[in-house]
Amino acid sequence: MRAPWFFIVTAGCAIHANPPRAPIHDARTGVAPASLDEHLACGHWRTALASDPRALEHASFPESDATRSCFVRVRYDDETAVPDAIPEGCGYRASDERAAIERDADRDDRIARGEHVDVLPTELACALPDRVRRAAASNNARTLRALLDDRAQPYAYATVETFGYGHSSHAGTALDTWLPGDACPRDIDLQRFGVNVTRAARASLAWSGHVAPVVVVSGGAIHSRLVEAFLLDYIATCRIGVPRDRVLLDPCANHTHTNIRNGGRLLRAIGGRTSYMVTDDTIQAAYLQEWTSFNLIGGSLDQRALRDWGYLLGSWRQASVGIRAGFWYTPYRFWSDLHHRDFTCIGSP
Repeated sequence: MRAPWFFIVTAGCAIHANPPRAPIHDARTGVAPASLDEHLACGHWRTALASDPRALEHASFPESDATRSCFVRVRYDDETAVPDAIPEGCGYRASDERAAIERDADRDDRIARGEHVDVLPTELACALPDRVRRAAASNNARTLRALLDDRAQPYAYATVETFGYGHSSHAGTALDTWLPGDACPRDIDLQRFGVNVTRAARASLAWSGHVAPVVVVSGGAIHSRLVEAFLLDYIATCRIGVPRDRVLLDPCANHTHTNIRNGGRLLRAIGGRTSYMVTDDTIQAAYLQEWTSFNLIGGSLDQRALRDWGYLLGSWRQASVGIRAGFWYTPYRFWSDLHHRDFTCIGSP
């Protein structure tokens, strides 16, 4: 029983860094080291960026230049999540990305029909049962097409993202076999799903506050038959009331760093640069800060991404006011750099 307590205490030792008082001009403000070789970085990030150790972590201070980073704070009270004003030149509007969104929707429709596609998108490319992959693809195609009909004013962020928390105790309900698009079962006791309710509720609150036009829910069937993304979708759509065509699904993620990668893929697919990641107030909120004690044992998000894929996932930074669990995120690590602003290792097939 000691191991769980160790990890709880370790994650709890987290630092939310204060911005430097003096102006800085390095990776912390989105500037790439002079040594950056884009052709080498994806897969060999440590080699390509070894000249600046600050480029080997996600830590960033986007609030120091909100116009370039498109950093927007989201302010909470008990019933609302309201974004600050959008910086000049920022904001997301899906109609500006019509061709890319239509292309992804067409591909997802083919997957939903069981047709062959040359390259599966990352969020559907893991070992999924055919019915799960097709249901997720059908849902995503519908949401992408609905997104093109959005006539609202620009949004502060392109997506709101939240990640599932799985446990073996979650198994044994009708949600084990429930698919997005099915009728909503009403006899589900949500209390058994713990922090997933908080995460889905906060993502729904951000969506209703016009933070972003769509919600991305992420998580696979890691600890039981229950797909975490489908659980979050059920809570958001069936129990809270987010429209079904406002949710994108990632049923493949198996860890927080995979959640971020797959969510970043979906963000890029709709032409967005920034996402608002929201979670609960426990371990994951600490895990997303600039530094945690997991760094000491090689278990930070940056260390895991470098070890598993050989590249960083981008930059993120707490953007919430009133809670500690909402984060600005961009897969473009060097978001303010004139020469490397559009460089990322997160693909968008």
